[in-house]
Amino acid sequence: MKVVIAGEMPFVREIGVLCEEAGHDTVMYLVEDFQSAVHSGWAMPDAANADIAIEIHNESAGAKEELIVSLASFIPQDALIVTSALASSVTQAASWVTNPERVVGFGVIPPLQRNGIVEIAAGLNTDPKYMQKAVEFCNSLNQESVEVADGPGLVRARTICCLINEAASALHEGVASAEDIDKAMKLGTNYPYGPLEWADYFGLDTVFGVLTGLYTEWGEDRYRVSPLIRRMVQAGKLGRKSGEGFYKYED
Repeated sequence: MKVVIAGEMPFVREIGVLCEEAGHDTVMYLVEDFQSAVHSGWAMPDAANADIAIEIHNESAGAKEELIVSLASFIPQDALIVTSALASSVTQAASWVTNPERVVGFGVIPPLQRNGIVEIAAGLNTDPKYMQKAVEFCNSLNQESVEVADGPGLVRARTICCLINEAASALHEGVASAEDIDKAMKLGTNYPYGPLEWADYFGLDTVFGVLTGLYTEWGEDRYRVSPLIRRMVQAGKLGRKSGEGFYKYED
């Protein structure tokens, strides 16, 4: 299948690798590169015959809408659109495009690996045949799919980002250092990563987007973004992809 992926790191790279390993004809774009390609016309040949378009933008609803509208305008009218349902609901994302019945939401948490799991959600207008296509596509990537209800964050991102938010609040209040918070969670609860280490891996801008989406959806204080996370995003300290987050990175 021809797959076009547009979004942010590390999601684009990791999903793209799974697609390539599965033998799919895969084209990957970062958000800014895709929009530049759209304006110049370079993206048209890549997207014009796509079977599946994967949109992965979790930072803001406005930027996400612009990206998914651009993708939908270039791909065939019956192509499956798989949208990251971390910062917004599938129903909201589908409302921005024509043929909303072809939009299916998904949720993954980096780092991805073979024999992993992908959460899949249908919007209110999603056609069951496109849900089936999404399931078959996930299976082709050696990923198990599990169907969950529509809503920002789905299951894992919602839970993990709330954990990260609480850990950031503890750091902000001087309860412990970032290293000790992560060590306590890894050794004390057997988590694969400490919450602050995890936040750095998939980006504080993504964490911010998920929590903002949840707060917008539910209006509950438990989803209010920690002031520390908000300031770090404003300062461009997004984690590994920017070279600094809760930790510093030289690679």
